[in-house]
Amino acid sequence: MLPAPVYRLPSTVYPVALAPIPATRLQSPAMSGHSKLRFLAVLAMVALGVRLLAVCLVGGRVPASGITYEHGEIAENLLAGRGFSVTFLGTSGPTSQQAPFYPLLLAGVYRLFGVDTWASLLAVQLLQAVAGTLLVLCVVWLAWSLVPDWPSLGSTAGWLAAFYPSHVYMVTHFQVALWAALALTALVAWVSWPVGKHRWMKAAASGVMAGGLLLIDPILALALPWVAYLFWRRDRELVVADGWSNGLLAWGGRMGRLASIGLIAALVLAPWLYRNYLVHRELVFVKSTFGYAFWQGNNPASWGTDKIPKSSDESLRVAHDGSIAGQHQALWDARRETLYIDDVLLKPRGYRQFAGLTEPERSRLLGRQAGDFIEREPGRYLQLCLRRLRYFLLFDETNPKARHWLYRTATVSWLVSAGIGLLVLRPYWHTFWPTIAIFASVTLFHTLTITSARFRIPIEPLSMMWAAAPYALLFERARRGLRNWLQARAVPAEGSEF
Repeated sequence: MLPAPVYRLPSTVYPVALAPIPATRLQSPAMSGHSKLRFLAVLAMVALGVRLLAVCLVGGRVPASGITYEHGEIAENLLAGRGFSVTFLGTSGPTSQQAPFYPLLLAGVYRLFGVDTWASLLAVQLLQAVAGTLLVLCVVWLAWSLVPDWPSLGSTAGWLAAFYPSHVYMVTHFQVALWAALALTALVAWVSWPVGKHRWMKAAASGVMAGGLLLIDPILALALPWVAYLFWRRDRELVVADGWSNGLLAWGGRMGRLASIGLIAALVLAPWLYRNYLVHRELVFVKSTFGYAFWQGNNPASWGTDKIPKSSDESLRVAHDGSIAGQHQALWDARRETLYIDDVLLKPRGYRQFAGLTEPERSRLLGRQAGDFIEREPGRYLQLCLRRLRYFLLFDETNPKARHWLYRTATVSWLVSAGIGLLVLRPYWHTFWPTIAIFASVTLFHTLTITSARFRIPIEPLSMMWAAAPYALLFERARRGLRNWLQARAVPAEGSEF
């Protein structure tokens, strides 16, 4: 085993790892810089190739209408001069229903390739294939940053992320989940990175990344306290490693850098928050729809999601020719067959209850209705929460795509591997527990409010390191066994004349 690298200062030894590792730790030989670059290049080419293949097989196979959801409508309105607007709860006009990043991305592509054309949709999918590849590299970066003395763990996590079916398939979808996963994983990897000679610049970059993350998916604000802790912990180590005493002056510098992250993130958010104030005449944090989403998941007709399944959607899901493109089309047909809560409970009444209300007021009205439902039926709410937890970790039964055998096989394999991996990684828990806290926080939020199959994607990459641990351990043991066997074969037999 190779010892953990250390910084040696006068009379003191400071380990690079975030905390002392037991002597029984799992280690593998360190990879040189050139070896890491070669590995990352190969991994990137394979991950990109798999995602481009997915785009070729299913991209552009579905009629354009409706597959970009509200994002596409907002993008079209932006280009038509109607501003950031959409039809929502029976009213058309300026909106904060969606965070700004993805509609603006679509608007930029639409300007280049046409509104809702086959070329523009394909361009977005190709761009997302690149983003998905970067996400794979960020998974490796995160694992190498948190567990630097076990490089094969990060390598294995990268291969799992490269081939994980839902991560490959999501590049063909016009949803923000991929971009949220990339932004969150990159931010966590960045603050965990044990390199930071220019610590104030690292803090500034962290603030920009945190603000950008919230403009992609504001729910991931739940991750920011743990991100701040990771930054604080790594910053403290880097200060000590650079030869500074861990006294009051150093503490003040760390506090200043931590505060600068929040300040810069607020500055990134400020233009959008100001726009929301001008539109709604009240402060709205990125999106206005929390109460609306909470009501969708908590009402007498709800299954815990925004959809209600129909018996007919299953027959549509299995009606295909067996090809990948045919299965993809059948999944879309079944997905359209399911009912939205809005269509069942709001649309038939013509949205009359929202007359004269602003968008945030409409959302709050629905949120109060959800609260009243929970007060009347706390047992039913508990059942919905337990159902949502099952949907979040396993299969969203209201989504036909989550019934596909490949999705279910991959999900069960991921969950079992991650559970075993957390046991394998017990010596490192003190190092990566903030990633567990991020995963748990987001899981709890969606358990208590509303869930969907895509809601797990932003935090799923954080768990790839856990899922990779059992396979990395088997690889290490097989490698050591082979090495020992080769060494034994190389030793001359007793009594040999050589």
